[in-house]
Amino acid sequence: MPKFSESEKEIIRQKLLEEGERLFATFGIKKVSIDEIVQATGIAKGSFYTFYVSKEHLYMDIAGRLQEKMWRGMDFYLQENLDLPPRELTKRCFLWVFSQMDNYPMLKRADNETTEYLYRKLPQEIIDAHTKDDRHELEKLESYGIHFSCGMELATNILQTLAVSFLNLQNDSSALQNSIMEIMLDGVLNQIVEDKHD
Repeated sequence: MPKFSESEKEIIRQKLLEEGERLFATFGIKKVSIDEIVQATGIAKGSFYTFYVSKEHLYMDIAGRLQEKMWRGMDFYLQENLDLPPRELTKRCFLWVFSQMDNYPMLKRADNETTEYLYRKLPQEIIDAHTKDDRHELEKLESYGIHFSCGMELATNILQTLAVSFLNLQNDSSALQNSIMEIMLDGVLNQIVEDKHD
């Protein structure tokens, strides 16, 4: 097992994140091998396992970091639109997030097939941790006056499912995609978001 200094570890980890993101965005999780990742980063294959158990673990680490960036951007969007009623604010917020997907090609490439693959390959605790992160971000919405009438766990799962559905719409024309997303969001948000401020 190779030994790295803390600064070496940070440099290697950053290379793994950058090259992993580039490869996953270009080819998708299923078509990228660990051999390709280590070749792109210039490390030995054994060294990869010092940092990640599998390419799927690397993928989830990258996806989590990218989602954090999106959520931070969403905070600014929410602050600028606080005068909207809760359902409309939630709807516009999620539409804004999906309008940002061009900035995150790896996330944009994800679809049902990607999700199913990750569910098969990763341990349940990794999936649960990702869901917990999403739930934590949705809980932040409460500070903006958005309350989920169905409970946070159900709201998280519903909105994750909706997000994957939106990613699957990417092959439709932009106008059609936006119309479908708005109709789906209206239907879902009417059921799960209280439309009054505190």
